[in-house]
Amino acid sequence: MISNSWNKTKGESISQRVIGRVRPDIPLKLRIEEAQRKLQFQISKLEGITEKLQKKHDGIFEKVVNAQKSHNNAYAQAYANELVQVRKMKNMIGGAKLSMEQIQLRLNTVSELGDVVVTLSPCMSIIKGLSPSLSGIMPEATSSMQDLSQILGDVMSGSSMEGNDLMSIGNTNNNADTLAILEEAHSVIAGQTKS
Repeated sequence: MISNSWNKTKGESISQRVIGRVRPDIPLKLRIEEAQRKLQFQISKLEGITEKLQKKHDGIFEKVVNAQKSHNNAYAQAYANELVQVRKMKNMIGGAKLSMEQIQLRLNTVSELGDVVVTLSPCMSIIKGLSPSLSGIMPEATSSMQDLSQILGDVMSGSSMEGNDLMSIGNTNNNADTLAILEEAHSVIAGQTKS
C-alpha cells in the first residue's frame, strides 16, 4: 500500500531491520524526490545544449545570408545543409526536454497525491472504527459515516494511477480539457499581441 511505503514506518521486525541494513529500503517519497532532482539536472543540461545550438544556428544562418548576398551559392547550399542538421538536433533535444518536463510534472502530481493518500489513510481507519460504535448510540449517524467512508474510499481508489495514464502524457488529441487549456493559452497570446 502506498501509505506504508510513502514514509518509512518505525515498527519493524528484527528480520526487516537486518534486511534493511543489508539492502536499505528507501521510502517511495524520497525516491520520487531524488528522481525529480535528477530530472531537473538533466533538463538544465538540455537547456544549456539548446542555447549552444541556438547560437550555432544563428551563426550558420548568418553565413547563409552572407553567402547569398555575395552570390556564392555553393557555400550558401553547404551552410544551409548544415543548418538543416542543427535544426534537427534542436528539435530532437527540444522534444527530449519536453518529455522530461512532462515526466517531472507527473512526478510532482504523484508526490502531492501520495501526501493526500498518506493524510487520508488514518481518517479511513478512524471512520471505520467509529461507525460500529456510533450505530448503537446514534443509528442515523451510521449512514452518514458510511457515506463519508465511501467518499474517502472513492478518493483513495481514484488516486491510483495505471500505466496507461502515464503513457498518455503526449496524447492531447483525445483530451478535451487539454485542448481547452491550449485554446485558452492561444487566446491569451492573441490578446497580448493586440495590445
